[in-house]
Amino acid sequence: MGSTEVVKVDDDDTLHRNLWITHLGAMLKEQRAGRFTVEELADRAGVSAGLISQIERGIGNPSFATLLRLANSLGVPLASMFTDPSETQNHMLVRRADRRRIEIPSQGIVMELIVPDADRKLGVINMTIPAHFDGAEVPHSHEGEECVVVQTGTLVASVGGQEFTLGEGDSLTYDATLPHWWSNLTDTAAVMVAISTPPSLGKSH
Repeated sequence: MGSTEVVKVDDDDTLHRNLWITHLGAMLKEQRAGRFTVEELADRAGVSAGLISQIERGIGNPSFATLLRLANSLGVPLASMFTDPSETQNHMLVRRADRRRIEIPSQGIVMELIVPDADRKLGVINMTIPAHFDGAEVPHSHEGEECVVVQTGTLVASVGGQEFTLGEGDSLTYDATLPHWWSNLTDTAAVMVAISTPPSLGKSH
């Protein structure tokens, strides 16, 4: 079982992160209600019941791996965990300040939805991956094809048992049904854009 994870935020980003945590807690509680107790969901996801309780009360800060495990256990898309879009958001135009986000301050991970929402034929996300991040803990696999472009930094991709090291401007295109994950073995954060069809923000297998 995972250990309890506590929110840690910087003053400049407190409001945005609190809004995300509040949204996440409400969504998690709604999806769990009538289906699982906190303890049952904890067993399914392999995380602590205390952490789930914290998240639902708007004070928990899950890791990226925990988010994936909870989404998989509930059978919901990861996109449902992004912040709600602005009420004034256009169905075509997304201003940078209005991107839907998942931000995990304890790990330095930031995911931004570049398209207006997840109900598209094309998925595009911008993701900041912190130094020394190892994505092997929860590999992904999903329908479709994916292309990733590294914007800054260096990343190591594992796709179907093959490893690729990508630097700034490099891209990798692969069959997304193959198990894949990303790691950052350097001392600095890296940024990548992931494009997938259909969108890869659904449930991982």
